[in-house]
This record gives sequence, C-alpha cells and structure tokens, in this order.
Amino acid sequence: MNDRQDFENERQKKIQNFHIHIDDDEIDDDSVIHSYSDPAEAEKLHERINDRAQMAHQLRDAEKAKKNRSFFRMMWFCFVMIFSLLAGKYLVFGVNDMLAVGRDAVNVTIEVPKNATSSEVAQLLYKAGAINDMTFFKLYSKLTKAPSTYSGGSYQITTNMDYEALINSIQSPTKRVDTVKITFSEGLNALEIADKLEKNGVCSAEDALKAFNTTELDSDYDMLAEIPKNSDKYYRLEGYLFPDTYEFFKNDDPINVVKKMVSNCNRKLTKQIREKAASENLTIDQMLTLASLIQAEAATTEDMYDISAVFHNRLKSKDPALKHLGSDPTVFYPYRTKKQVPASLGENYQSKYDTYNVVGLPAGAICNPGSDAIDAALNPSESSYYYFCYDKKNKLYLAKTLSQHQANLKKAGIK
Repeated sequence: MNDRQDFENERQKKIQNFHIHIDDDEIDDDSVIHSYSDPAEAEKLHERINDRAQMAHQLRDAEKAKKNRSFFRMMWFCFVMIFSLLAGKYLVFGVNDMLAVGRDAVNVTIEVPKNATSSEVAQLLYKAGAINDMTFFKLYSKLTKAPSTYSGGSYQITTNMDYEALINSIQSPTKRVDTVKITFSEGLNALEIADKLEKNGVCSAEDALKAFNTTELDSDYDMLAEIPKNSDKYYRLEGYLFPDTYEFFKNDDPINVVKKMVSNCNRKLTKQIREKAASENLTIDQMLTLASLIQAEAATTEDMYDISAVFHNRLKSKDPALKHLGSDPTVFYPYRTKKQVPASLGENYQSKYDTYNVVGLPAGAICNPGSDAIDAALNPSESSYYYFCYDKKNKLYLAKTLSQHQANLKKAGIK
C-alpha cells in the first residue's frame, strides 16, 4: 500500500515539472506558420509555395510535351514514309499507264459525243481498255493543256497507244470511221441538199440551211466575197454547192460540209470558165444563176445549149416583154411545186425569184448546176429562138415568135 502511494506521488511530481525545450534555430523555417505570425508574411509564404508547385507542374508539362513531340515526330515520319511509298507506287503505275506499258494491242472503236469533256473521254477510254487510270489521264490532259472538249465522232484506236497518241487520235479526222458518202445529183436545191444531209446523219437540215447563208468563208474564196448583197436572196450559197459525191463525217459541223462543197465548186470553175464568163459580161454569180435555170429546165444535155440560147436571146432583147425569162421552175422557189409550199405561207405565195414577174435573172440561183449546165450557160447554140416548151415525152419545142410558141404548146398537149 505504501509502495503504491509512493509511485503515485512520484508520477505527479514528474508531470508538474515537465517542460518542452525547442531551440530558437528550429522555429526559423519559413514553412511553419505560427498562430502569432504576420498575415502579410503568411501571404508571401503561400505565394512561394504556389510558385514552387507551378514550377513543378511546368516541369512535368515540359517533360510530357517533349515525350509527345517525340511521339508525333515518329508518327509524322511514318506517315510521310507511307505516303511517299504510296505516291511513288501510284506515280509508277500512272507513268506506266501513260506510256501504255504492258497493254495489249487491240483495235477498238469509241463513240465520242459532241463536246465531250476530258472526264467523259477518260471514261470511254477506260471502258474500251485503252487506259487503266482515269484520274491520271485527266491529270495528264490538264498538265499538257489537251482540249477541254472534243468535237465528237467515231474513232478507231489501238489500246497500246500512249496518252499523247490517244488524245491526238480522237482529234484527227483520219482516225474517224463514222463517215458517210452522199451523192448530190445536178439540179438539187438548198432545201433538198439540207434534207439529204439530215437523213444521212451529217447535220440537221435547219443547221445546214443556216450554213448556206454564211459569209464565214468569204475570206477563203474570192467568188463568195463577190456575191452581191441582195435581201431578195433566199440562200446565199445556192448555186455554189457543187453536185458531186462527197464523204462527210456524221454529226459534222455544217460549215465544214459547206466548205467541202464550195471548195469543189471553186476548183471546177477554172480560170478559162471565169474568163469566158467575164467576156460574156457575166459575173460568177450571174453565170451560176443562169446555169441553174438551164439545169432546171433542160431534159437532156443537148437541150441545155438550145435553152441557153433562148435565155441569152431574151436577156439581150430590147423588147420589154421578152426581158421576163418566164421559167416555170422559178415560180415557187425555193419549193418545187405549189404543194410543197408550207401552209403558213398562204395560198397566195409568190416567190421573189418568179421570172414571170422579175425582169432578167432572179436574185440568185434556183438550184446547183453541174458542169454541163455551166458550159451551156457560157456557150449557147446559135439561134434566134425566144420560146421553148416540152411535151410529156420530154420532146423539146422551140419557137421564134409568140404565135409559134402557142402552136407548140398545143402540139405538146399543154394547151
């Protein structure tokens, strides 16, 4: 009991004598905030702590960014390498296609629409097996300034042609296979020629008739430049569309068609013919107009010279009544008969070329004469006839006077 009391007394004495000893040096650390610290000092301490934390964060971000840059550099390098490999492979493939490397030689025909674009042509060539890469072909066309549109037609090509050869081929008339041969007989007029062109797929009749009035070729041919300006002309180039057999392209430009026919006429009207016309005081246009009347009237080549004499005699006559040539084929021109005259023109249609009303030659040719009619126009037979007519068997009757002519009309069964 006494021992226990002594232990308790000793413990209480130690508690009362307990002290904490802290050196002054140990409390100088800025990181310790005392209950009695200055608020301003405490704020500065917080700022220093934040700055250190922010600096540590920046260092971590910099390290992270460095790692990211390295990663993205690696990714970019891989991407560039892959792209380079693919681009190189595509370039090699494209160049091989451009040079037709490894393509078999097969003759094929492609139909190129009128005004076809490079894209449309690329599709056609791809389907025909002439190219393997439409995109590369279009790129090549753009870089080499190939035509943006093509005139169209049917072309024969070989599938082992390179790009340049293919482009040249579908522009060259010599490679076209969609040609058609048309024979225009002597005496056909503008309407009939236009209709024949349309039926053979060369161009529309409407476009052809527009081309027959063109002045676009005047600079190429003096004879066209000398055609007088006359508002009474129906078709300016009537008479110059020389009758012959021609080869045209289907869906051709009407101007090309006209140029081919006019060029032929220009060749056929030789220097001798032109000089002879001048000696007869006839212009080329007047000569062709007279020849067209002879062509339309005569049943045979032999008759042409006699009919030419009748027209020449009338043109030289001083009798006003004889100045009217009275040629029946002129009455309904540009139509052959009254039945062909469109209803929209009315029942009382009257041609501006009607030689029963017109004095002398009409404003232009009424058809396109051949060489025989032209020769007859310049070399009429020697006679004093002023009238002619035919019977149903195409027998020619000639007369010097009106009374004789009236008698011939009865013989021919016309009256």
